Amino acid sequence: MATTKVSGELVDLNESTSESGLKMPSGTEVNRPTPVAGQIRNNTNETSASSASCMEYYNSGAWQKINNVPLPPEFGIALYNGNSSTNNITGLGFAPDWVWIKERGPSSEQSNLYDTSRGVQKFIVSNSTAAEVTGSSNRLNAFGSDGFTVGSDNEINDSGSTYVAWCWKANGGTTSSNGNGSITSTVQANDAAGFSIIQYTGANSSGTGTFGHGLSTAPSVFIIRDLENNSNWIVWASAFGDVTKNLQLQSTSSLFSSNIANSTAPSSTVISISADNDVNNDGKAYICYAFADVSGYSKFGTYSGTGSSNPITGLGFQPQYVMIKSTTSSEDWAIFDASRGANLFLTANTTSADQSFSGFSFDTDGFTVPSTSGMTNGSGQTYFYMAFK
Repeated sequence: MATTKVSGELVDLNESTSESGLKMPSGTEVNRPTPVAGQIRNNTNETSASSASCMEYYNSGAWQKINNVPLPPEFGIALYNGNSSTNNITGLGFAPDWVWIKERGPSSEQSNLYDTSRGVQKFIVSNSTAAEVTGSSNRLNAFGSDGFTVGSDNEINDSGSTYVAWCWKANGGTTSSNGNGSITSTVQANDAAGFSIIQYTGANSSGTGTFGHGLSTAPSVFIIRDLENNSNWIVWASAFGDVTKNLQLQSTSSLFSSNIANSTAPSSTVISISADNDVNNDGKAYICYAFADVSGYSKFGTYSGTGSSNPITGLGFQPQYVMIKSTTSSEDWAIFDASRGANLFLTANTTSADQSFSGFSFDTDGFTVPSTSGMTNGSGQTYFYMAFK
């Protein structure tokens, strides 16, 4: 760490050879030093938020707590009942930038995916290769500071139906031009949450390409969709262990080689793409959702199926959302969330309503998949997951 020295009463906090260096007492009442004004300490007799200790400073003859303040949410889940009219969905605690809506039942309807970069009423569906649709005002017609508003369309707001919306925060709808790659992109990045929404125009007449993603670290996962043509949803992840392979969100297909990443993993500035039309059709508009692992908030990885109850640990948090896909066999994309309950799942690649599921759990350091499902835990199979707190 760089050192800055200034004159007067301020001292070098990195100094290790004199008494002027920063000292951080830590302990209980027994070993606390005699306090002086301006002193700080770590009090292990006190707690703050989820921390087992509390930072304090000495002022006006007393120790004052420096309370931990939880970070604002970057991901949230909204459950709501349809009313076939204008329906304001609130309670997220933040302004969402990517909203993925799915009917839970009783009907089977396709998912609707909206984002603030493309704007209201424009949606794509995860279970289909169909191009982007610009709907009328009866679709999602407003993004709000605490949620969103939907109109009367039965896919997202039918009276008598129930719905779930999985919501992510990017940059409040504010985008910027990014010239880091050979293809100029428009990005809306939330570096703290490791999430970026990226728009770019294909340029495969020039061959392969790169585009900037706006994050400060290399994405672990990116999902790309051609907005203008019927095409595949491309899902690439570093956890696959082979930069040339990917999955397709609308498909049950296992991992296959298409080399859409041009044999190049994402860097801290750009994502590389081949000349494949699914990611780089000349003159066509694309949307990309990029994710980087964030300690304590998001994790993307793989695990091996055992055919028996299988705890997946090491996430560093208790997730409230997990999406799972087998990379080695033909299975659905299963989505679990804590708001609907661990005994239910939906699928990204189908229109199916909520389905019952037994034995799944959200754990303090990960999640557990049951013994009875090849969709999440077939013996000898490999599975990819995306988890958010």
